[in-house]
Amino acid sequence: MKVLGFEFSVKKNKVSAIQEKTRTNTNPAILNIVSSFKDNSRKDIQKWRDALAMANHPKEPKLNLYYDLLDDLLTDGHLQSQIQMRKMATLNTEFEIYNRKTGKVNEELTGLINNQWFYEFLEMTLDKIIFGHTLVEFKEFSGDKVKLSVIPRRNVVPPFKRIYPDLSKREFIQYDDESFKPWLLALGNDTDLGIINNIIPNLIWLRNVFQSWAEFCEKFGLPLITATTSTGDNATIERVHRMLLELAEASVGTFPHGTEIKFNEANRTDAFRVYKEFIQSNAEVVSKLLVGSSTLSEQAGNRSQTEVHERTLDGKFAMADKRMIAFVVNDQLFELLILQGYKITPDDMFRFKTAQQEVDIAQLWTITSGMMNNGYAIDTNWLSQTFNIPLTLKEVSAPTNKLDASAQVKKKSQPVAYSVANKCGCEPLALGKSISALLDALCKELALSIWNGEETKGILGRMIQAEGLELLQGLRNDFKTINPYTGADVLALQMMEYNIFMFATSKAERRMASMTELLINKDKKELRDYQQFELLCMQETENLNRSHLRTEYNLSVAVGQNSASYYRFMEEKDTVTSYVQYQTVGDDKVRSSHEVLNGKIFNLSDKEAMDLFPPNGFGCRCEMLQYIGETEGVVTKGADAKRLLELTDSKFKGSSFEVNRGDLKQVFTKKEFYVDAKGLPEKINQMTFDKYGLKPYSTFKDTLKTLELDKTVTPENVKELFKKEKDTDYMGFSDYMNRKMILRESVFKFHTKGKYVTSDEQRELLFPHVKGILTSPDEVWYCNPHKGNKFQSRYIKFYKNEVIVIDCEINKDAFEVKTWYKMKKEDHFIRNGLLIKGKDGKTPTI
Repeated sequence: MKVLGFEFSVKKNKVSAIQEKTRTNTNPAILNIVSSFKDNSRKDIQKWRDALAMANHPKEPKLNLYYDLLDDLLTDGHLQSQIQMRKMATLNTEFEIYNRKTGKVNEELTGLINNQWFYEFLEMTLDKIIFGHTLVEFKEFSGDKVKLSVIPRRNVVPPFKRIYPDLSKREFIQYDDESFKPWLLALGNDTDLGIINNIIPNLIWLRNVFQSWAEFCEKFGLPLITATTSTGDNATIERVHRMLLELAEASVGTFPHGTEIKFNEANRTDAFRVYKEFIQSNAEVVSKLLVGSSTLSEQAGNRSQTEVHERTLDGKFAMADKRMIAFVVNDQLFELLILQGYKITPDDMFRFKTAQQEVDIAQLWTITSGMMNNGYAIDTNWLSQTFNIPLTLKEVSAPTNKLDASAQVKKKSQPVAYSVANKCGCEPLALGKSISALLDALCKELALSIWNGEETKGILGRMIQAEGLELLQGLRNDFKTINPYTGADVLALQMMEYNIFMFATSKAERRMASMTELLINKDKKELRDYQQFELLCMQETENLNRSHLRTEYNLSVAVGQNSASYYRFMEEKDTVTSYVQYQTVGDDKVRSSHEVLNGKIFNLSDKEAMDLFPPNGFGCRCEMLQYIGETEGVVTKGADAKRLLELTDSKFKGSSFEVNRGDLKQVFTKKEFYVDAKGLPEKINQMTFDKYGLKPYSTFKDTLKTLELDKTVTPENVKELFKKEKDTDYMGFSDYMNRKMILRESVFKFHTKGKYVTSDEQRELLFPHVKGILTSPDEVWYCNPHKGNKFQSRYIKFYKNEVIVIDCEINKDAFEVKTWYKMKKEDHFIRNGLLIKGKDGKTPTI
């Protein structure tokens, strides 16, 4: 037969299953694609729209513009990594052909597809999902060796089943002709442009913004160098100009007397954020479309989140891709192979091996040895073949009765002491370099004040601040909230922050009490000399300032990570999965009491199971992961898991770790406080600004800038500045530590009318400054104005003419701005409590 002047014919070979290796079927050159111009110019959204218009033309559709644009965008490194990740999730799985009636694997046909050509075909099939309709051309069949390629998509018009060998001409090949069936295989819907079409705008923006950023770096990355000279001599000016042009890195220059050289840095230092955040948001869209998440390619992603999204890729995306491939192979490829003379019966079916069929050999041995230890008989032939070990049988005595549970526990486990110590074998996380030295210095200062009978509140306040901020850093590092301003996780984070500072207060009180007891030598009934007293005080606080602090910091980190996971899991309980799986680190340092929970699956609605949410001890590195898989018969009840844990750890029951700290909203429970927390808030109120060595406002106000109030703001139009979050009754704010807080509309309205808008209060004029004060306060205090056990956060900003105060409190579901006002009382009524941030923005130093 002739098509466009080309001769081709179809011949069938009668073979058993695979063609004889001496027989070869060769494609009679159906077509030769003529190379033509591709547009590689700068891309924009309009070019994409023009390409879509041409692709969807009702009479003469052409895809060359669309795929030329796409080929150019495929040079994006991030895009390529996500495409490869999507493909590898499927291509890294073994496959086979089996008989669906007998269930046995057809080794001969499986050998046929376990070759490079079939791997290439699988990749082409996956390309159909990403890039749209794919036309595969088979060029040669020679036994188990097959040559194939993809006909360039730019030359194919799937809706009309046409191939245009030369896009500059109107001649085409009608590829749905019956004669092409043994050689061409069309994959995908005729109008499908691939899922990548949904992110082409993002890819265009990514490329263009990267280019703009590069131009920005060229212009503003290095400082502008200017020279000011006192001479008017043209020759001298020309010389200075020439030397400026030659001035580069590590260069030197000799300039005439009176010449001043300036390196002018760019005024704005955060301009990079515009580019970086725009690029990041678009890259996340690309990742989410292709692999379901951006976490898999983030360096900052924590282990639990990454593994959950990895299971989403493997368990959902890859599973759907494999099912699609199985349909293509069974319904299309096998038909073509039969036309080429391969003997494939209707009962021969392609499939990917399941996870259960791909168990790692080490895991399989663990399972097998466990079954043998529990009295199950394992076929020796299977053992020998599976593990490649020659076996000989010998007579064995009947197995003795298994030890009962208590005997096993007695033999294998040792009681774990719940002292403040690192018991899980993990390396302590990095503390601030100077924190222990700072606490030592404060302890010496405290010892001297106690010995001299002087005021100690300021020293205790600085000690609480330093230690509390260190522990807070550990908590907040990996506690990423999923709700923007309100919600259980936002509330829990703020309550945990208060809990940390109450804990630090109890620890400072413990130091104080211990030192006071050492003041008198009880044996001699006399006051110790200072050198001896200081030495004993430093010995007493050594562990508190180091080993205890390291363990407490590690606990803060673990609580932050696991609490963030807990709230995210609960948020996604009805949309992702309602099951979680306990996981240890898996090394030889994991304590036996935690090892018994490894791999156990729990329901998020099981309250007793959630009590086991890690950490389950000091130094615990265990975690819960979202579980997506079969749940029938594998879910463990929390009560059963608790009994199992109690059997292996006699001290667990009734300990401070028998609670879910995320749900409790506490990093440290009452059992871990060094002294009774009762009365601590009242003591905190007595820590006034002067105790910290701070100066009264009146002594430094003249050095400050004046607060400028916008007089165009009135009680009537100030409401225009109140920008509510979508579908809420509040305005959202973030402070200098990115704490999320809200101002409810009712509170805003209450403070912008009546007595609050008089010339003395001017709340409506102060409101535009609230956001700036929260993000850049001069002082932040935790105080207890209501004499209860509830902290209040107070933000203060000093100006030459005013001091502005913003008070915030925790409510039932959020951290709220309660009021803002001018400071009218004396300093010690307002500037008291725990100083969390000073005017210099730093933790106190030695």
